[in-house]
Amino acid sequence: MVRRVLTCVVVAAVALTGCGIPDNSDVTVVGPGVSTGTTSREGGTRSRITRDQTSDRQTFALNYLRAAAGEYDGALDRVKQFMSTSARDNFNPPAAPRVIRLIDEPLLDSATDRVELSYQLLGTLGKNGLLEPSPEKVEGKYELVLGEVAGEGLYVLQAPPFLLLSDTALSEYYKERTIYFWNTDRTGLVPDVRYLLQDVPIEQEPTIILNWLIGGPAPWLQDAVEPLPDGTKLENKVPAIDNDRLQIRLSAQAVPTEGAVEAMERLRMQLQWSLRNLLPDYLDLTVGHQQPRSYSGEDFLTSNPSYRLVQEPERYVIYDRTIRRLVNSSRPTSDTVPGLAPDDNKDISRAALTTSGTHVFTALVTGSGKNERLRVGSAGTGGQVALKEIPGLPAGLGNPVWAITPDDDAAAAVGLIIAGGRLWRFRADGGPAQEVSTSGTAGITAITVAPDGHRVAMVVGGRLYRAVLNVSGDGLAFTGLQQVFTPLTSLTAVDFSGEGWLAVAGTRRDKNRTSIVYTSIDGALKSQVLPDIGNETVTYLSAYPANPRHSLNSLGAVLYSTGKNAWEALSSGVQITAKDMAGPSGEPRPEVVPEAPFFLN
Repeated sequence: MVRRVLTCVVVAAVALTGCGIPDNSDVTVVGPGVSTGTTSREGGTRSRITRDQTSDRQTFALNYLRAAAGEYDGALDRVKQFMSTSARDNFNPPAAPRVIRLIDEPLLDSATDRVELSYQLLGTLGKNGLLEPSPEKVEGKYELVLGEVAGEGLYVLQAPPFLLLSDTALSEYYKERTIYFWNTDRTGLVPDVRYLLQDVPIEQEPTIILNWLIGGPAPWLQDAVEPLPDGTKLENKVPAIDNDRLQIRLSAQAVPTEGAVEAMERLRMQLQWSLRNLLPDYLDLTVGHQQPRSYSGEDFLTSNPSYRLVQEPERYVIYDRTIRRLVNSSRPTSDTVPGLAPDDNKDISRAALTTSGTHVFTALVTGSGKNERLRVGSAGTGGQVALKEIPGLPAGLGNPVWAITPDDDAAAAVGLIIAGGRLWRFRADGGPAQEVSTSGTAGITAITVAPDGHRVAMVVGGRLYRAVLNVSGDGLAFTGLQQVFTPLTSLTAVDFSGEGWLAVAGTRRDKNRTSIVYTSIDGALKSQVLPDIGNETVTYLSAYPANPRHSLNSLGAVLYSTGKNAWEALSSGVQITAKDMAGPSGEPRPEVVPEAPFFLN
């Protein structure tokens, strides 16, 4: 799928005369303090699961897996409330809860009061709201030994030596919050997904989020983004919104003296995106001993590449070896293909099209068999691309993907393609393909790049991985590689469907049938796309990410292929036919069907 990186246009700011934020990164969720103004809403209070709510052994075990959810420092006490005195005294687990996904129903041995929990380890949930995936695949069985105490009900007599939290409890008690860090080129923001307890009152959320930013990015993102400057501190808690103003005070170190004007602009945009769901009309930002600076409006949106994502994307298919646009409500009849001359729209089997603020980028796989070729190019918006063949690729070309498409230097645009079972990079201005070092990812079969141009997801040997993409003078490399554990097995396709979400295709555990699901980028959360599409393998999947400015953590549209057939994922899989194409379709030809669907990004 096509991805881009934008060049941020920094808005002019008033010159600074001095500047400086917190050094501790851990976040402690505390109760409401003294009121400092009005709030826009109250924090909710979810009913807490207690030990005595059920006598059913299986339900009791599921409730036990919810007990750790809540204020971080109180997790141990909440879990111990389910335990007998002797079990409680011997229970000394690590502080971070293990997040697990049950892969079967709890199995009760009624003769011994033992409950067997078949699980998949997803990772650990830190105090900073970050879910760190397990460093290796772990699937196994935990056992709970239960016992009845006369007049008091059930207790846990023996338990695994960990705080356990089910993925369903994570979804129920926490909400995703995306914070942002500038990429190392300072051209755009990169999302970093965290989990915030839903019961936190809204007046406390800005303080928590600011401390997350001060604590730095997730480890897997560290090579791609810039942390806040050393010594940055939050001066006191962020007061509640008052008179439509959110007031934040940071230490002088938050803005360096060199390039202070530009740094202040980057900082306020980073804060505005990270706090966007909380922002009133005005953000008042004070750095060091400077006078507060007030920001309003939506000019900060351009700092995030995802802001350009549209609500009704253009959809295309390959039909009779040509690219054809599908009908939509805004352009029901036009069959234009941006940047592609009619004479070049032929003998095509796969394609990737994207636009930046100034250019259109095209990558086409043409020919067939041993004669397949990759042809690429760029042109100014409204112009036609002069295609160049990319030499140096082995046989067996996959689907091309645009990874980096800057506004200011179209010739520097970079794309990726799998060929001969290995990953290669190509440039929009032509030249030989270069193999990408993918240590630990032998057998890569699918790859996607996020709209920020740095976060990457890939399928390797039927498993899902995430990483960051780094471009240097020596080439391109992946760092921060981590396996992500999904509810599906034998994955075949992946694409970004939102800032913190992926659409993946694979096999269901329970029925050995093909399924498409949305999964959070850490693998912990899931949402169904198409739970059962039969036994056919999804050979390719194209998702159009949702724009985060419209709603938090929303999910985009999905197109996919099974064999040569093209489909759209609606409430069910709907096959795309020649009738769905814009422009004249000619005489029906049963042997020719739309295939390889994709979005214009």
